[in-house]
Amino acid sequence: MWLNKGEAVRWKTPWGGISHATLEDEGHTLTTDVRFDRVFLISGLFYGVEGMRVGGSRKLKISPHLGYRDKGVPGVIPPNAVLVAEITFVEELNL
Repeated sequence: MWLNKGEAVRWKTPWGGISHATLEDEGHTLTTDVRFDRVFLISGLFYGVEGMRVGGSRKLKISPHLGYRDKGVPGVIPPNAVLVAEITFVEELNL
């Protein structure tokens, strides 16, 4: 994920909604299991990954109102940030 001007969003620790997460390439790539629902994804990701299939990739440009709004994520994402995310659907987990 990047800020609109190209600055990479760097997570200090990996996070994931289900069971595991890893940071690769010195924090550039986050690999995680997430639940595809409104609780676990920001709206821009929720709507952006709709219809994706295993093996598919998308590059999403997420407006602030579909991301972290005026709150941002302190120390990671500034308020009202436009985000760019590259998503690859690696595998589907049946939980």
